[in-house]
Amino acid sequence: MQALYALKQTEFSNQQLVLDGIADIFQPDLNSMQPQDKRQLEGYRQLAGLLFEEAIKTNQPAQDEDAPQKVLKAANDGFLFYQVRAKKDRQHFAQMMLKQVNGIYEDYLRVLLLLVELGHAARTDRERQYRDVDEAPFPFESDLNNNTVIQALAALQPLRNEALRHNVSWTDDLSFVRKALREVFKTDDTYRAYCEQRTHTADEDQALVQYVLRTLIFKHEVIRDHLAEIDLSWTENSEVVRGLAIRTLKSAQSPTGLQLEPLTDDWEEDELFLNTLFQKSLENESDYEQLIVDQLKNWDVERVAMLDKIILKLAVCELLNFPNIPVKVSINEYIELAKAYSTPKSGKFVNGILDNLSEKLQASGRLRKSGRGLLDNK
Repeated sequence: MQALYALKQTEFSNQQLVLDGIADIFQPDLNSMQPQDKRQLEGYRQLAGLLFEEAIKTNQPAQDEDAPQKVLKAANDGFLFYQVRAKKDRQHFAQMMLKQVNGIYEDYLRVLLLLVELGHAARTDRERQYRDVDEAPFPFESDLNNNTVIQALAALQPLRNEALRHNVSWTDDLSFVRKALREVFKTDDTYRAYCEQRTHTADEDQALVQYVLRTLIFKHEVIRDHLAEIDLSWTENSEVVRGLAIRTLKSAQSPTGLQLEPLTDDWEEDELFLNTLFQKSLENESDYEQLIVDQLKNWDVERVAMLDKIILKLAVCELLNFPNIPVKVSINEYIELAKAYSTPKSGKFVNGILDNLSEKLQASGRLRKSGRGLLDNK
């Protein structure tokens, strides 16, 4: 959805670039000794702009026997430029889409490594011989580095390997780690109570590290805001990252011991799904738009919010191209997208359109499901 929205914004920008270029072509030549017909030049500019816009709609070079050759050339040169840019932009956003998904895994690694670095910082702070006169007293019977879950994380070779492979590290940001320990951890009553005890049970260690993760890292503004600065998609990613990290920490008490969580059960299948959904929604955009228009009784499609149209087209694409996904599963997912990212009324709007459209597509035989897709998830 975000990739398609960004692509639409880029298309509008490219279109404006071409129109600006056409306007420059038909500006009066101030250096010419010949008289300039400004009205004629303005007429040429308008005609070339209209021919260019028509070429975009039909995806065919402009043709007009009555148009002056230079007008037709300006329109078609602009159309060619637009096509070349559009192709590059589609490839770029397809790549960025996959990079964004992988960014979720990098955020996950970053959070786990932050726990390790906070443990190291806590140990260093505890071992300091000299302290500022105005520094508040703090119990150092134990520290975060004594926590057995943190120790297991620090010793986890797969975590180090994955962090190296994804180039995720806190090495250049250790000043923030120390700040987080000072301003977040040492002022927190739960962490302070933990440090007042010299020894802890495995359950106490697990409870503390879960508290640190859920409350201090994901909710405290000092850490949360810093993570959002590192990754602009943190707000969208954080819920998934939180779930992955929670399961990882809990695995420390499992028979197999601490283990990293995969981002998905089958990344190759998920990558294929993402690429197929992205490409087919673009290839069949006019078809999907017409299907949606047919459902808009007494409603101009131009008045539909751009994000709602993108969500609806993606939903139609998923319904028609993925027979193993149940209809209700697809519809519910896109309703939630509309609720989360579009207007307050978008969820209800998307629900109504997709319910009616899915029934018509099924009745026409165009929407066919197989395997798990046959399940009726009401």
